[in-house]
Amino acid sequence: MANELFIPSTIDTVALTTSLADYRRVLVDNVYNDVVVMKLANEAGNKRMIDGGGSIVNLVIKEKQDDGGFYLGGDVLNNNQGDDTTQVEYRWQNAYEPIQITRDEERINSGSAHKLIDLVSAKIQMAEKAIKDRLDQAFSTPVGEANNLIDLETLVNTGTLGTLSGATSTFWQATVTASGSFAAQGLTDMTTAYYAVSSSSTMDNPTVFLTNKTIFQYFEQTRLPLERISNVASANAGFENLTFKGKPLTYGNYINTGLLFGLNFNYIDLNVDSATDLVTTPFLSPTNQTVKVAYILWRGNLTTSNRRRNFKLTGITA
Repeated sequence: MANELFIPSTIDTVALTTSLADYRRVLVDNVYNDVVVMKLANEAGNKRMIDGGGSIVNLVIKEKQDDGGFYLGGDVLNNNQGDDTTQVEYRWQNAYEPIQITRDEERINSGSAHKLIDLVSAKIQMAEKAIKDRLDQAFSTPVGEANNLIDLETLVNTGTLGTLSGATSTFWQATVTASGSFAAQGLTDMTTAYYAVSSSSTMDNPTVFLTNKTIFQYFEQTRLPLERISNVASANAGFENLTFKGKPLTYGNYINTGLLFGLNFNYIDLNVDSATDLVTTPFLSPTNQTVKVAYILWRGNLTTSNRRRNFKLTGITA
């Protein structure tokens, strides 16, 4: 077949594949530390490794249980538990980035093993930057080709998410508020939305606030008399942030204009296929080209089990 792939049995291919394997730990660390949504989930301890399967299933609490009570002595106790839960199913999303070495490049660098390894290292770093950028954008805002991937704008909304419809199940709706001038109403809108999605002062509050660089600066202007890095843990982890309600507020590169999220990472998971967590394939050669190609592969998705504990402000201006 014209596009059939085969694995060449040459020493240089072994060297290339070994270089990929040696770099993998660095690759994983760099991606999970630079893609803001992946980093937040990772820091919250919510990177969930799953061994394959056709889909990702989360259990959702749809209403409070109210089957118990108080009793004295020999009172009869209710032994039935209501059907207060349901399931939501999410599909997997795959991402990839190619690493290509042409025969010309290989021959130019063939005089020294170090030259060849340096070439591979440069190619890997280019692919790493590309897949980081691709995932960062796709987790922040809807990307057409990533049709199964759950981005923040979809997760923090009121419509369908996974296999559940927010239109017919009000427990499956986040709080979405149309805001306006940050100087005039931004802090008030943040406060109102915060309390709307919090169950109490100590439980089920947003754990982080995420916005874009422009709105981050609007917020920073309100804090100039107290300007400092306020959250030591997140600052040490590489975030530039301020705090609101004692929780970090930070920014991402691809959060859309006018948006600010209040996210509760107690209920947001980054699900990753355990066998496809930024793995690198061996170098293969197509029969009709003088190139060797490997791929960085990732398979996963962002999910939530409690959508109503998150909020989004829209339409924020100066």
